[in-house]
Amino acid sequence: MLPQKMKISDKAFNSLRRLSINTGLTVNIGARLAFFSSIERGYTWQGEEIEVKQRELDKYTWLGEHVSLVEMLLKQKYPNLDEKDYYKAWASHIDDGAITIETKTNIFSIF
Repeated sequence: MLPQKMKISDKAFNSLRRLSINTGLTVNIGARLAFFSSIERGYTWQGEEIEVKQRELDKYTWLGEHVSLVEMLLKQKYPNLDEKDYYKAWASHIDDGAITIETKTNIFSIF
């Protein structure tokens, strides 16, 4: 469902770099935490466009062993999206979650 190669926005990348500096987590691990934080907080993507141009990685690097879980959560939250829009929804959740966790200095304080 999600494409094999994915990018995130500049805003999310910068937030995740700050998180990385504070905690030592890599950007892709931070993106996973940002996604789940956003889902847990109840954020919903409203269909707005998002410009993704930072850090192209394959989906397995972004999502690790959670590929199926992330795709299932997206399908559950957005049952009527087109395939390309699931990518936008994922990137939007990364934007939302990255802002909320960027200043954390301890990964245990994220959730």
